Amino acid sequence: MKYLIRLTLVATLLPCPNVLSAQTQFEGGRALQHIVNQVAFGPREPNNPAAKQLTVDYIQQTLEPLADRVTLQEFSYRGLFGTNIWARIKSPSGHNAQPIMLGAHWDTRPQAEMDPDPALRNRPILGANDGASGVAVLLEMARVFANSPLPVDLDLVFFDLEDMGNINNLPYSIGAKQFVTKNPFYRPSAGIIVDMVCAKNLSIPRELYSQTKAGQLMDKVWQIAKQQKSGAFKHHMGISIIDDHLPFLNAGISVIDLIHYPFPDHWHTTADTVDKCSANSLQQVGDVLQQFIAAYKP
Repeated sequence: MKYLIRLTLVATLLPCPNVLSAQTQFEGGRALQHIVNQVAFGPREPNNPAAKQLTVDYIQQTLEPLADRVTLQEFSYRGLFGTNIWARIKSPSGHNAQPIMLGAHWDTRPQAEMDPDPALRNRPILGANDGASGVAVLLEMARVFANSPLPVDLDLVFFDLEDMGNINNLPYSIGAKQFVTKNPFYRPSAGIIVDMVCAKNLSIPRELYSQTKAGQLMDKVWQIAKQQKSGAFKHHMGISIIDDHLPFLNAGISVIDLIHYPFPDHWHTTADTVDKCSANSLQQVGDVLQQFIAAYKP
C-alpha cells in the first residue's frame, strides 16, 4: 500500500527572495535542522513505509520551490521497492557542459548490528548521521544555488536502499545501481557523494576507490579544503569503501565519496541520533562543496 501522506514544511526552511545575501551562503545550522526533521519521521527503511513516504514528500516539497525540475524514479529489486529523487537546478548561463552531480542516500539501515547491546541489534537505526546528514547537505545546497549563479547545471540525486548491504544477501547501493542502469544516457562531468558528514569529530580521508579512479576530481576538492583550512578533510589515504559512488565509477563516470572514516562509534547502532551531529561539521563540508561548485570549470 502506498501511503498518501503530505506535510507542511517548516517556514524557516523555505527560500525568502527578499534576503538574497543570507540565501547565498551555506548554513550548517539550517542543514542540522534538516537532520532533525528527517529523524522525526523515524527509521526510513523498508519495514516503515509511512516514514519512507514522509521522507520522500519532505525532500520533494523542499526541492520544488528551489529546483527547475524534480523527478521521482521508482524501482524494484528482489521484492523491495525504492524511490530515487532527482532534482536539477539550471545554470542561467545556458552552458552546454554536462552537469555537476551531488548525491546522498536517504534511506536508513533496518538493523543495528554493531550496537554494543545484543538486544538492540535487530532494531532499525534512526540514521541521523548515516542517511540524514548527506540529505541535509544537499537540501541546503539547493537553497544556496537557487539564489546563486551556477557555472553549469547542478543535479541533486537522493538514492534509496543504499544501506541494505549484507542483510538477506542483499548488496549495498541498490538505488545508485538502479539509477545508473535506468539512466544510461546520464554522464555528469563530475560527481560527489556525501555520506556520514555530521559527526562532531568529522574525519574525511581520501577514500581509495575515489582516489584510484577519480584522482583529479579528488585533488580539486581537497585543494579547496586546504585553502579553507578545513580540519575535517584529512590529507592521508583512507580505505576502499563500498558506497553510492561505485556504480558511477564502474560506469566510467568520475564520482568521489566524502565519507567519515574510521567509522564513528555510533555507526550501525541505535545511537546514531541527532545529539551526535555538529552544525560545524556540516558547515565545513558545505563550504568546500559550495566553493567547488561555484568555481567549477568543465
